[in-house]
Amino acid sequence: MLLAVSRVNEGVPLFLVEGIKRRIGTLTSQKVAVLGLTFKRDTDDERDSLSPKLIRLLERELADVAVCDPHAATPTQPLEDTVRDADVVIVATNHSEFEGPSTLRPDPVAGVRRLPAGRSVEQPRDLQVFLYAAETAALLGASTDASR
Repeated sequence: MLLAVSRVNEGVPLFLVEGIKRRIGTLTSQKVAVLGLTFKRDTDDERDSLSPKLIRLLERELADVAVCDPHAATPTQPLEDTVRDADVVIVATNHSEFEGPSTLRPDPVAGVRRLPAGRSVEQPRDLQVFLYAAETAALLGASTDASR
């Protein structure tokens, strides 16, 4: 039983990459933001995390991968830089910093949208959540006007 669970868990990164490719097509030269490197929420423990496997799979598809994890010992980019101009955002670890609509809402200081219209969002912890930015904006009550 434990072996079966492990096999399913190890297959999640490939499942995500294949699902993204079905939704948006090729990942070549697409910016993919991966939020989270650690194994568990709000910890710095990277052991047994599937995020590195996910990142390798995305890089094999020639995606431009940007990573943010405020807890990991591995150096990563700030959240704002990671999601800016991203074609896809994957929440790989559900850190509290990535919770709620503020991760995807327009940044009032910079006056720009963090996730432009037509972009995609993936959340592997809850695979039925698979949103385009327009759907996300509608849920958040934000405008999908790409000029923002």
